[in-house]
Formats: sequence, structure tokens, C-alpha cells
Amino acid sequence: MTNATNKLADLLHTEQIDRLLFRGVTPTENQLPRVFGGQVLAQSLNSAIRTVPEDRFMHSLHAYFLRPGDISRPIIFEVDPIRDGGSFTTRRVVAKQDGKAIFNTSMSFKKREQGLEHQTDLNNIPAPDALEDDKTRVERFVRDNPDYKRPPIADAFQTFEFRTNGELPSLRKGSSEPTQGFWFKTKQSIDNSFPMHQAFLAYVSDFRLLSTAMMPHGLRFNNAKLQVASLDHSLWIHGEFDVNDWIYYHMEGPVSSSGCGLNFGRFYTQDGRLVASTSQEGLMRVRD
Repeated sequence: MTNATNKLADLLHTEQIDRLLFRGVTPTENQLPRVFGGQVLAQSLNSAIRTVPEDRFMHSLHAYFLRPGDISRPIIFEVDPIRDGGSFTTRRVVAKQDGKAIFNTSMSFKKREQGLEHQTDLNNIPAPDALEDDKTRVERFVRDNPDYKRPPIADAFQTFEFRTNGELPSLRKGSSEPTQGFWFKTKQSIDNSFPMHQAFLAYVSDFRLLSTAMMPHGLRFNNAKLQVASLDHSLWIHGEFDVNDWIYYHMEGPVSSSGCGLNFGRFYTQDGRLVASTSQEGLMRVRD
């Protein structure tokens, strides 16, 4: 497994060291000062999935980021098999470093079934082919603005292709409405089963979501006075999807208060199916 997509799949597939105990690592080339939240989220999901029957899929996840993760240390994932029911299976995962919890999540798995269906549609979004690749846009901006300091990025493996609808958050100047979105897909195809596609989507769900509530205040991650951190994260899976194909991530940040910003996101396939939803509250402090 040599390409960037498979490297990420290897990263997110934790090492099983006991029936309910797993170990994950962080890539040494990671540019972030601490473990990317989407990584520990996806690794926790991968660990839990491997302790439930194969006919069940994760439909909801609720998590708290408790401490910054140390990129130089392995992460131990302890899976607690809370309940195995007739239709639902519940797991709790605690991610630890140096004996201390850095992340805690509860997940619910269920059997697939037929039932009532409806969704909120997303209209008037440009197709991915009508948008320029984000990497090309950033490279052109950096070339034209040599003094620009890029904020650290989490996607060290360059796994995904992104095409943003509108301004790029890292390049935006001034304030704007707290709504943004981008198309994404893997640059190289993965042949893994649906659980790994879920892990990839969980990984991406932490991209830019926190920045949405920052938009009305004209804030960006490279602001030296800004202290930001993900506090909690939820994810719901509504149907199957393939991260090898384009998926649109629509984000809204309806409120910020008391030093925090609340954000919601929805994932749509190119044919308009709403396949997943997410929410996250993040710390947003502007220090003097």
C-alpha cells in the first residue's frame, strides 16, 4: 500500500492488541502541533466497528475532545461493549495517552432496515467540475503573496481533492455569513468495505467545521490572538456512500457565545442524497 489514500487507510486502521484494546499512531510528517481531531475520531470508530457484528453499521456517534493529543505518543483505544441488543449495539471508546483520557465517545450501531424516508435538499450548489481545485488556488495565492503564512494542515498525506464553493477559509478577508461548503473525494480509489469509508468521512468531518462560526467575526486560524479547539463532535450516518466519488460538505455556524461557536454540517452525494450529518462546538477565544 503505497499511495496517499492507502496510507491514510493504514493510519486509521488501528492495531488490535487485545479483544477490546487497540493502538493507533500519528504520522511523523503531520504539520499540526497536536493530534488532528478527525484522526482520533476516525481511529476510535475503526476500533469500535471491529467489535460489532458485520451486519451492523454505525448510525450515530457523540464525542468529547478532552485533552490535546501528543503526536509523538501512540494512542490507546479502550472499547467498552456496553450493550449488544437485538437491533442495536452500543460501544464506548476512550482514547488515552500516558494513562490519561484525551478523547471519549459513545457510538450506536444498528441493522439496516427499510422505513420512512425524507430529507432536506441542498440546491444551487455548483458541480465539482465547475470549480477549481483548492490546491491550485492556494498555490497561486502563495505565489502571488510570498509573505503569506499558511496555517498548519492536517491532511499530511494529500489524500483528498477539495473543491470549495466560494472563498477558501484560509484566504478569506473580512467577515461573511457563517455558511460554507466544499466537494471532496479521495485522489486514489480505496477498495475497502463501507466501515473504512465511514472512517474517512469521520476524518473529513473535522475539516473546516470549526471555522464556520468564526466567519462573521473575520477570524482565521493563523490569527495569533485566537485560541481555538474542538470541544465535542457528533456524527450521524443516514445511508451508504463512497468516498471515491464526490461528496459535498455543507456547513453552517448559527451561533457563537460565551467563548464558543456551534456548527452543523451535512454531507450530500453528487446525485443529491443526504448521507450524513454532523455537529460540533468549538472553543473560540480572542486573547489580548
